[in-house]
Amino acid sequence: MSGSTVAAIGALVDSHRELTPLLDAHLADNDGEFLPHLVLAEIVRWLVAHLGTLPETCRSILNWLEWEYVRGPEDVRELIAVSGVEMIPDPGQWGAELRNLLGPELRKLDPWLT
Repeated sequence: MSGSTVAAIGALVDSHRELTPLLDAHLADNDGEFLPHLVLAEIVRWLVAHLGTLPETCRSILNWLEWEYVRGPEDVRELIAVSGVEMIPDPGQWGAELRNLLGPELRKLDPWLT
């Protein structure tokens, strides 16, 4: 965990308030400890669960991750690659269609799309 990864997740949740309950639950489940990699993996599971009902929100979150990946420092880029893109379900599994919404830089990280 670094200040950059904490700030990135905080900024993501701040810009997408739908994720606030997820962050609150994360903090409650972890005795107030903030674990950015775990939170981002939970956000990917949230995206999978809400893709059918909130497609524009899901697209906006993935666009935000793309933008942050392009501009962010190495630790944030690693966070997004490892706990974001790599957590998207594999092709053939429910939620794999999230891969179709990845921006050009995140698509390069996805072994199923390269």
